[in-house]
Amino acid sequence: MKHAVLLVAVAGAAYLWLRYRGPGRTGSARRPADARPGGQPIVGAGASADAHARELRTPLVRLATAAGIPTRAEARAQRFTQGAKGERQVAALLEPLTGEGWVFLADCALPRGEANVDLLAIGPRGLVAVVDAKKYHPRFRLTVSGNRLLYGNRDISSRMRGLLYETRTVSNLLSVPVVPLAAVVGPMLRGTQLRFRGIRLVPAEDAVDILRALDRQHLTTIPARRLADTAKRLLPPKTGRKT
Repeated sequence: MKHAVLLVAVAGAAYLWLRYRGPGRTGSARRPADARPGGQPIVGAGASADAHARELRTPLVRLATAAGIPTRAEARAQRFTQGAKGERQVAALLEPLTGEGWVFLADCALPRGEANVDLLAIGPRGLVAVVDAKKYHPRFRLTVSGNRLLYGNRDISSRMRGLLYETRTVSNLLSVPVVPLAAVVGPMLRGTQLRFRGIRLVPAEDAVDILRALDRQHLTTIPARRLADTAKRLLPPKTGRKT
């Protein structure tokens, strides 16, 4: 009987630790370490990816992970967690633009389906860009060969479909041209760019300069403030915000 009570107590303690302090729990939200001065934090970056990771990490999955038992759910959760980190890294790099009149909407829900926009950027001259964070290990390079996007020798062309769909949808909603920009964390060298099916792939560290240059070249048709107000109305946050 004593052993049974002890096992129940240990299992309960393990559950509470996994629920509140275990893998995938980061505690209170912190500003990313690589945030840049001169701007305001971009709220909500990575929220949907974090939410998917939490859904996958059920109590049983957390117990299995704590016991060293691999599961498909935890493997998927780790990919979402890494994706969320990439989105926050890119958002932190873009923060200086908020001090220059740029508006950023993070984790925007589209009218139909489950897709979301990582970051919607609206420049002072009215440029609109969908910024999609892409995080890869730096051991391989990204290249374009014909109509294929390669990561090392692996064809990852299909991973750009979401960005193209999001760009078309936002363009239709706002009735303006929209620039698709993949901000790549990891395998791209500073100062390089790739073009793939209309998408600009740039190192995340260069995204600020690229967006500034694009906005300077933009011919204003609709005032930026009106675009931002319309975008906020039509593209609300996909994941609830805590105030």
